[in-house]
This record gives sequence, structure tokens and C-alpha cells, in this order.
Amino acid sequence: MGKVVTLSDYRKTDADSSEFDAIQDSLVPIEFAVGFSTREECLSKIAEYGVQALHIRRVNGEPEALLYLMGVKDAIWLNKKILEFEELSDEEIAHRIDLIQMLENVNLSMMESLWDSFTRSNNLS
Repeated sequence: MGKVVTLSDYRKTDADSSEFDAIQDSLVPIEFAVGFSTREECLSKIAEYGVQALHIRRVNGEPEALLYLMGVKDAIWLNKKILEFEELSDEEIAHRIDLIQMLENVNLSMMESLWDSFTRSNNLS
């Protein structure tokens, strides 16, 4: 006789899903998330694809310096949409794929502590 296999034994545990939820809450600078060197280019691309969740933080000791951050989950989604809908060179495609992989492997707790270390705890968004 064969052995009965229960599919629920092979599903991801709640710990795995909470790990994925943490990705949504982790923030990265928009220049890194979108892959452009200027904030204006990044904001234009973010607006074009309708990403609405941006977090703006003031840098400690420099009242005019602002840090624009977006969630890792949104950044991955945005880069996948750029790959899907835009005509890119092979080099740009490789760059987007590398960027998505880096975002998927970002050290979440390190990033959060980094932003908290040099920004005020109160967000401007």
C-alpha cells in the first residue's frame, strides 16, 4: 500500500509568511530602489507606475536634508513592472534583475537600524 501524503505538511509555516511581511515594512532609499541616480528621475518613475507609499525622513543635524524611502516590496514590484512594460537594452535588463535580487536579499533589520540611526523617529509623510 502507498503512504497518504498531506499537502499541508509541505506548505510554508506562519514564520515564513511573517518574514515576507517584514519585507513590506523594510525601507530603502528610492535611488537604490528604482535604480536611477537622481531623485527627480526616481520620483518620476514612481509616479508613472503609481507607487503611493513613500516615506520622507529628515536627517539629524541637517534640517534641509531629506531622505526619501520606499518599501522593499514596492521596490521589487516596481522593478518587475519596468521589466514587463518598458523596452530595455540587455544591459538594463541585467541591471534590473540584479537590483531585484539585491532587494530580495536585503538585511531588513540592518536597514531599519541604519535609517533610525541618522534620521529622526518622526516621519514627514
